[in-house]
Amino acid sequence: MFGMGITEILLIAIVAVIALGPEKLPDAMVKIARLFNSVKKGLNDAKTTLDNELNIKELKDEANKFKAQIEDTKSSLSIENKFDLGLDDILKDDLKQESEVEKIREKFAKVNEEKALEKKEEKFSLKNSEDIK
Repeated sequence: MFGMGITEILLIAIVAVIALGPEKLPDAMVKIARLFNSVKKGLNDAKTTLDNELNIKELKDEANKFKAQIEDTKSSLSIENKFDLGLDDILKDDLKQESEVEKIREKFAKVNEEKALEKKEEKFSLKNSEDIK
């Protein structure tokens, strides 16, 4: 442990017993053990944080590499090269669907107007029949 042999450890223990006395030695050993544990925990936390930071840096480097590849591919494609992806057909289909939706809305509006007229006629006929009575 730390390059010390049994004799050095025994010498330190004897000096500790003489200096602290047998009453205070157990408390001192517990405090020293807690100190070592807290130092060990702090070093482990620092190591974990450093590993996470290095991992994040690697991920950022990889993302930048992919971004550069995409930019290179994008710049290699010229504006003159047009690819037909069928977008025109898709847009035309959307326009057809929109016109069909408008037609359906118009039909519903006409039906609602007819129903409103029928209700008005019924109310008018009921008023006339009540007036006649």
